[in-house]
Amino acid sequence: MIRWIQEWVILSMLAILAAGTLFVLWVIWPLLPGRLPVIILPTLNLEGVVSILMLLVIITGFGKLLCSK
Repeated sequence: MIRWIQEWVILSMLAILAAGTLFVLWVIWPLLPGRLPVIILPTLNLEGVVSILMLLVIITGFGKLLCSK
């Protein structure tokens, strides 16, 4: 029973995360072509590179969390 509740909580959290991500993309996506330059990587500063690497680490962690079962 406890395991079922744990799995339900994890799935609920992932569903909320996915819904929030879709909402943010839905709101921000029309703004991106006007704000982002065509070539992004050469214009990134150190903070941009660090934030992209952190995002990749978080995505990898979620992937390992989901594949560990």
